[in-house]
Amino acid sequence: MTEYVELHCHSHFSLLDGASSPEALVAQAQELGLSALALTDHDAVYGAIPFVEAAKASGIQPILGAELTLADGAHLTLLVENEIGWANLCTLITRARHHADKGEAALPLEALESHTTGLIALSGCRQGHIPAALLRGDTAAAQTWARHYRDRFGPDNFWIELQHHLRPDDDGLVADLADLAQVFELGIVTTNNVHYAQPDDHRLQDVLTGIRHHATLDEAAGWLRPNAEYHLKSAARMARRFPAWPQALTNTRRIADRCQFELRYGLQDLPAFPTPDGLSALDYLAQLCDAALQNRSGDGDRARQQLDAELRVIAQGHLADYFLIVWDIVRFAREQHILCQGRGSAANSLVAYLLGISPVDPLQHDLVFERFLSSERGLAPDIDVDFDAARREEVIQYIYTRYGHQHAAMACTYVTFRARSALRDVGKTLGLPLDMLGQIATQVDTRDGYADELPDNATGALLSELCQAIDGFPRHLGIHNGAFILTRQPISTRMPVEPATMPDRYVVQWDKDALERAGLVKIDILGLRMLSAIAEARETVGTLTGTTPDLNTLTFDDPAIYAMISGGDTVGVFQVESRAQ
Repeated sequence: MTEYVELHCHSHFSLLDGASSPEALVAQAQELGLSALALTDHDAVYGAIPFVEAAKASGIQPILGAELTLADGAHLTLLVENEIGWANLCTLITRARHHADKGEAALPLEALESHTTGLIALSGCRQGHIPAALLRGDTAAAQTWARHYRDRFGPDNFWIELQHHLRPDDDGLVADLADLAQVFELGIVTTNNVHYAQPDDHRLQDVLTGIRHHATLDEAAGWLRPNAEYHLKSAARMARRFPAWPQALTNTRRIADRCQFELRYGLQDLPAFPTPDGLSALDYLAQLCDAALQNRSGDGDRARQQLDAELRVIAQGHLADYFLIVWDIVRFAREQHILCQGRGSAANSLVAYLLGISPVDPLQHDLVFERFLSSERGLAPDIDVDFDAARREEVIQYIYTRYGHQHAAMACTYVTFRARSALRDVGKTLGLPLDMLGQIATQVDTRDGYADELPDNATGALLSELCQAIDGFPRHLGIHNGAFILTRQPISTRMPVEPATMPDRYVVQWDKDALERAGLVKIDILGLRMLSAIAEARETVGTLTGTTPDLNTLTFDDPAIYAMISGGDTVGVFQVESRAQ
C-alpha cells in the first residue's frame, strides 16, 4: 500500500479556523495508520508543545511548520527540516506578526531572502500564489511565482502542493499544477489542507468561521468551505483521489524523512549578566553572597556549608546568570523605593536570602533548599517576585530597557471559550436572537453547563452540542500578568514573538504551561495591591509621625500578629484572608 502522511494540518491553534485540538488530530492520525503528521497552523506555533507530546506518546513522527500569510494575503506552507529551519520559521512568523495588526500577520516577501535554510516550502492552498494564478487563468503569473519560489528555496526544497476537495474545478487545477511542476522540474506532493479531525467536525469549523467574521452562517456563506472534505484521510482514500499521481503520495513520506527536527527542551541561554573585573557570573554571584553572609546570617559554619552546596547546584544548572538577573531587578526596585518581595519556594534558598530576593532566612526556619532547586529533579527554578502594583510598570520598563525587546518578552495566555462566551458567540453565528442569548447566559452555571437553560428543540440541541465542542478552544491571545522570558540570542530564534494589545508589549507564542513543559526558565514580575497598600500606609505613618517605618526591621515573632490570625481577624490580609488562600 502506498504510504502517505499529512503535511498540511491546522489545529484549533489556527485561531477561529481549525476545529480540532492537536491531541484529537494525533489520535485520528493514529487511527488512520499515518506514521507522521505535520502541524501547520496559521502564522503560529502555539500548539507545538502539546502536539509534539501527543504525537510521541502515540508513536507518530511530529513535523512542525506553519502556513504563513504573506503581505499580499497569499499563503505559503513551510515545514521545519532542522534546527536552523526552526530558527528561521520563528523569525519569519515574528516578522509577519510585527508587520500587521494584533492577531494578524503579513510577511514581506523579501523577508524570505535570508531565512529559507532548513525549511521545505509547499506551494499552498488555493490562496497560494501559484494555485490562485492558475484559478484566474493567469498561467504566466503562475510560472513567474514557480520560478521565484524555486530560486528562493532551491529545487529540492520547493514542492508543488496538490489538493482535491471535490470542488468543481479541482480536477483542472490539480492537472495544471502537475503540468507546471513538470515544466519547472519540481516535485509534487499531495495534502488535504486539514482543518478538523473527522467529517462531522465541519459544522464546528463553519461556526468558527462565522465567529471570526462576526457573521451568521448565512452572512458568512462566501467564507465557508463548500463541503466536509477537509478532514484527515487515510492513504487509501488519498490514493483514490489522485490516481494519476501516485508519486505525490510517496513524496509525502520522502519529505517526512527529511524533517528530523526535534524541539529543544531545557534552559535557554540567558543574557550574560555584566560583571566587574572580568569575573564569571558564578564568581560574581559567590562574591555577592559572601559579602552578605556576615550581615544577614548569624549561623557561620552552617551557613558557609549551605551556601557552598547551593552554589554547586546553581553551577551545575548553569543558573548563575538567572540569579544575578533577578537580584538586579530587585536591586533596581529597592533603589527606586518600590516595595518588592520574593515569595514561594525561593524562600528555601540561602542564596535568594543573601541577595535580598527573599526576606526569610532558611537556616533559621529549617527550610529545605531542594524544595526550590535540586539537581536530581532537573526542574527550572521559579522565583516569583511581588512588586507594588502601582509601580510595577517601572520595573517592566527597566527590564525592556536593560535587555531590549529582542531579548525580553512576556508569556502569552490563551483566552478560551467558556460556557457563557461560547453560548453568545455560537448562538449569534446560528442567527439566534441576541436578547434570548443574553437571558440564557445570565442563567448559565459555568460549572455545570447550560443544557437545562436551552430550548428543548433541535436548535437547542445543536447549540448545546456546538458549545460543548468549542468549550476550552483558544479564542484569542492575551498577555500573562508577569511571566518574563529573557534570552541571550534574539528570542525570535527560539520561539516566535508577536505584539500584545498593550502598546510596546510583546509576547512569545507559548503560554506559561508550555514554557514550563519545555524547561524554559521565566521570571515572574507580579503586581500586588497589598504592597501598594503597605506603601501608602508607610507614607501616611511617616507624614503623621515624622518617622517612616523601616519594614526591613520587622520580625516574624510579634505575638499581637499571631493573636490576630488565631482569632480569624484577617479580612484584607493577603494570603491568609480565607481558607481558599
